Order: sequence, then structure tokens, then C-alpha cells
Amino acid sequence: MMSPLYKQTLALAGVFQAASVVEQLAKTGNMDNQVLENMLETVLNLNPTTFEDVFKGRQNMRIGLNKLSDALAKNGHGVSREVLQYAMSILTVQVKLDKRNDLMEALNKGLDRAVDQQAYFNDYLHESVISAAASCYQNSVSKLNFRIRVTGNPVYLQNDRIAEKVRAILLYGVRCALLWRRSGGRRWHLMIQRDKLQKEARQILREF
Repeated sequence: MMSPLYKQTLALAGVFQAASVVEQLAKTGNMDNQVLENMLETVLNLNPTTFEDVFKGRQNMRIGLNKLSDALAKNGHGVSREVLQYAMSILTVQVKLDKRNDLMEALNKGLDRAVDQQAYFNDYLHESVISAAASCYQNSVSKLNFRIRVTGNPVYLQNDRIAEKVRAILLYGVRCALLWRRSGGRRWHLMIQRDKLQKEARQILREF
């Protein structure tokens, strides 16, 4: 049986994975398509059978677990300022979104449409599927009075396809933040339970 700490660590790693990939995409315009596919599959997996099933297995969380471990081990100095900023912003918007029933309803309806798109094209990386996931973010998270500000190369950020990928990845981060809170995770745990979370992240990495 998975412990609450294990679930919290894996879900928080998802938040840091989203933050890390957004930073890479915003600065370079590139990312691993397999990572994006896994993220979209997580976002559109509305009825997972197990906690790990949400992420298609913990082996797909390597990026996030490493980033989380570095951030916690070095008091935030092991990762870039942007990654920390995005991760903390994702945690913030999830809490705010959870208090808005109207936006949660819009998000749920959007996710249903995105699932239908994926079923039709049978391809998580199809433009229409990515666009549908991005629209979910725009019609929910983007309506909040708190925005996640992404910085990087304007050439890439002004590219519609890259911008849609960024929104889809941030939506993945919000999904992970929701799982983190549902597993008992709270923002103050990043200070009070930093050592425990870091140790658990390294333990999961060793089990790969």
C-alpha cells in the first residue's frame, strides 16, 4: 500500500516536472515528445485505476523527481529561479481554481471534449488534442485573478503551437497539484517536511 508521503512526493514531482519542461520549452522551443505525450495522457486520464496509473508509472517522473530532489536538498538553489517560480505558481493556482466551482465545471467539460478529440484522432500529440488541452487551461486557470507568468524567448512564446504546448503542460502541473493536495500535501510541507520529501524522492529514483 502506498504511503501518503509516497503519493505526495510523486504528485509534487509532477508539479516540478511541468515547471521544468515549461522552462525548457519557453527558452528553447523544444522538448521530448514522449514526455509531452505522457503528460497529455495524464491530463486526459479521468478515471485512473491506481495512483501511479495517473502518471503511466513512476518511471515517467524521472525529470520531476530529480528537480524536486535538487530543490529540496539545496533549499531551492539546485534549480533555476524560473522552475521554482512556476512550481509555486502552479500550487497557488490549483488552490484558487478549486474554490471556483464555475471554472472547475468549465474545466471538466473541456476535458471531456479533449478526451473525445483524442479518441477520434487516436493520437495524444495531434494538434487538435494539444489545442483542446490548451483550451481547457485558457477557459479555467487563465480566468483566475492570479496568472502563471512564463518567461523565455519571445520568438517561441509567440508561436501559437508552442504556446498551446505550454498551456497543456501547465494544466498537467495543475492536475498534479490537485493530486498532491488530495494526498494531504500542503505548501508548508515544503519547509517543515523538506528532508522527508527529498529522501522519498531519492528513494523512488533509486528504485527505477
